[in-house]
Amino acid sequence: MVEATPELSPVSVSAPPAGVLQMLRSATAVQHKTLEARLPLTHPALDLGTYIHIIQAYYGFHAPLQRQIETFLGAEAFDPERQKTPALIKDLQALGLSTAQIKALPLCNSLPTLDSEAHLLGIMYVMEGATLGGQVLRRIVADRLAIGADSGGEFLDVYGRDTGRLWKAFLKQLADFDHPDLNPQVVDAACDTFASFEQWLDRAGVLL
Repeated sequence: MVEATPELSPVSVSAPPAGVLQMLRSATAVQHKTLEARLPLTHPALDLGTYIHIIQAYYGFHAPLQRQIETFLGAEAFDPERQKTPALIKDLQALGLSTAQIKALPLCNSLPTLDSEAHLLGIMYVMEGATLGGQVLRRIVADRLAIGADSGGEFLDVYGRDTGRLWKAFLKQLADFDHPDLNPQVVDAACDTFASFEQWLDRAGVLL
């Protein structure tokens, strides 16, 4: 006599919750792709005038955002390695703007909300990711406009050889913060940052 092996009831195993980095990539994928497609830096018709206009608009967003982050963290806690405004000022000067003209540039007054560490990490995900992507844009601008670090292109390579190290350091900071209860706040802040940045560039008239 052969005993039939009883069928085992399927065991329901819940998938572990997605980590914050995976959530960020998924939630911002469409915004990232849309903004990238509308930015003239990769367009074949990119010219010097358009490039100058873009750098002016970048300054108008980054300068107040950097001040907002410094205010949130405190000047002593803000990582000096991640400052981008000085590079933008240097580029604008190299592109022919005077100090007075730079100070007169319009600044974004509709920045993403920043009142928690979760918000900060969401904002940084977008801005640090854009810095990582600047490596590709730097080569495009150099090829098409013959612009290098000393002639108006420092911002696109603002971290230089430290780009990889600083990106990995940010990813570790993000991983250390990772928590199911807080990750949605990080994601919301990243989406808000993408939206604010695109709206600002649109108002500045630099998007396609």
